[in-house]
Amino acid sequence: RKTSESLKTEEQKARLESKQLEEVNARVQEKLESYQELFDANQKLISLGKKVDVLSEKYFNNKQKKQLIDELMKLVMIENSKRKKLAPKAKKAVKAKEKKVIKEVEKKVEVIRERKKEEKEKAKKLPPPKPKVTLKIGDRVRMIDGRAIGTIDIIEKNKAIVNYGMFTTNVSLEELEKV
Repeated sequence: RKTSESLKTEEQKARLESKQLEEVNARVQEKLESYQELFDANQKLISLGKKVDVLSEKYFNNKQKKQLIDELMKLVMIENSKRKKLAPKAKKAVKAKEKKVIKEVEKKVEVIRERKKEEKEKAKKLPPPKPKVTLKIGDRVRMIDGRAIGTIDIIEKNKAIVNYGMFTTNVSLEELEKV
């Protein structure tokens, strides 16, 4: 009896959790779609800006106003033919939704900018890494993670033979620091 009741409560919990997950998923999907629409709109504006830039470049080179105006009018006509006439209420709703999405994106972008600014400031505050000293034969050195001090006997390529008195060892030059 208890097991069937506990199974029922577990089932109810699972249903509730599933419902909540579906709602969250739907909200995330909706946000993703609105962000995608905003991105597409911005890409369209960038493309339009590039076209106008090309026209201005042409005008800069040939100084023909009539050709510039004709091309510009053609561009405007093409863009206007793509637009759909919306009812005032629908237009308002679309504008409001767009504003909401833009505000949301700006908030998130602001947070990201703040975080990057803080990271930059932290990076500035960190002391610059110590300049690497070129090691020569006879220098007193120690391994970066060690305490024993020895002298360099031989340097070959990127390795050095370090004499610690009773014993010698073969060590990479990157692992040594001058004392």
